[in-house]
Amino acid sequence: MEKQSSQELSIENKSAGFSRVEKPKVAEIQLQLLPYDVLRDILSRLSIKDVVRMSTLSGEWRQQRICHPDLVFTKDTFGISTDPDPDFTKTINAIIRDTDAKRASWTAEFIFNVESVLRPLWSTSTTTTTTLDKFAVEFGLRRKHKYYIDRWVSFSIASRAKHIAFDFTFDVDCAGPGCDQYKDVFPLCKLSGPSGSCVTSLVLGYVWLKLPPSFCGITNLRKLTLKTVFISEGDLQCLLLSCALLEHINIEWCSPLSSLRIGQELCRLQYLRVRRSELEMLELHAPNLTKFEFDEDLAQIVLSDCLRLSEATFVSNMRTQEFNDYDFDDLAFTFTELALPHVQKLFLLLNLDQVLRFSENQNSFINLRHLNMNLEIGWDPYDDSWAIGFVHLLQLSPLLEELELHVGRDRFCPPTMRMVTAAQGPLHHHLKSVHMSGFCDVLGLAELALYILGNATVLQRMVVDPVAYAETLHTDDIYSVSKAGSIEGDHYHADQNRMFAEQILGSEEFRHIVTIL
Repeated sequence: MEKQSSQELSIENKSAGFSRVEKPKVAEIQLQLLPYDVLRDILSRLSIKDVVRMSTLSGEWRQQRICHPDLVFTKDTFGISTDPDPDFTKTINAIIRDTDAKRASWTAEFIFNVESVLRPLWSTSTTTTTTLDKFAVEFGLRRKHKYYIDRWVSFSIASRAKHIAFDFTFDVDCAGPGCDQYKDVFPLCKLSGPSGSCVTSLVLGYVWLKLPPSFCGITNLRKLTLKTVFISEGDLQCLLLSCALLEHINIEWCSPLSSLRIGQELCRLQYLRVRRSELEMLELHAPNLTKFEFDEDLAQIVLSDCLRLSEATFVSNMRTQEFNDYDFDDLAFTFTELALPHVQKLFLLLNLDQVLRFSENQNSFINLRHLNMNLEIGWDPYDDSWAIGFVHLLQLSPLLEELELHVGRDRFCPPTMRMVTAAQGPLHHHLKSVHMSGFCDVLGLAELALYILGNATVLQRMVVDPVAYAETLHTDDIYSVSKAGSIEGDHYHADQNRMFAEQILGSEEFRHIVTIL
């Protein structure tokens, strides 16, 4: 006992000794003594969310008026939760009132936080100390917030931001543009001429655009994205023509548009995307256009002198509808009018019936080397005619070397027992590589695989994956093998699909070519 007590006493003495040791003094860093470039570099290595948190906690940082080069304001920047979490015990009107009140609270909090970040920078926005690379506001603001929006537009211009985004499509809960939009006309004129000469990229979402007579273009604009924008055909044409350096155009959910004809040459344009808009006719001259994305809303397309168009993407908006709900003549007409002789890569998002209809056109993709088709399969087809159509599509692409076929994960086809025989068709002399995902017993898929194995004379490999990755029903994104590993697939029927693949394609005859994952 005495020995133990002496040990405890010894430990206490040592602890007391350590407590008397003075902690070394840490030199305090005077922020104002650091060069501006060093302070700016410190901020640039942090996320904007961390910078906002730090400026909130440190008054000294705010006094330095050092601006992060990328000011991107979203609900996540300030940790604003926008989950309405409705109380379903209340009446519908009461739930709507509660939701409106919550949205008003979220918006007030968002505006307050943005103003708090920008307020120390207002006085320096016209000097060299506040120069931005990116300024973005992505939140569901409306016309009643015009005062703040105009202020932020002015700040982004005065700060010489290269990339500007005002996207108010967040929390859009009405059909189409025009529902409580920022309808006091977005001040695009502020970007016109010398004042917007630094802007190279512009994103506008859920706004109304009306160009003033004095609008003379955004001098150095190279990338333009319009999402759910209300703009007339004349103003859109004027906007595109007045921005002579445009290389990238994305038009989505815009109205009221029926046609867009641009007689002058867009010599710098390389990428064009037109989706879910009311635009039915498109005519332009773009000799350097290389990528084009569109849907069946465009009934007539005239791309003059587009000799460099090497990649095209078609996404059907009607792929989830029943066969009798729409007229397939529109789809066939679109591809009949659009000549793609120079395209080397083609990406398609269709349903089974559209495959057959698409292949019936007489165009020949004489330079096509890579075909990627994502298939929406709702219910089991009555026959394998779609596979015959796919075989015909391969005929139209005599130089095709790589094929990707991805079946959507939202499939409701029950398993069936049947005899499987190869689809009939001619030989193909250039197809070397095939990758199928979502392989299953849907009628026509195994028949198509057997046709390829029996008729592709130079085929080197066929990879068959029973896991479905393509989100064909809920998104317009096209899955490709390059995305493997970054997307979690649907494994629900994977074991059953794998057994079917082994039964049909796992014979010794195909072992040197077929790999079943």
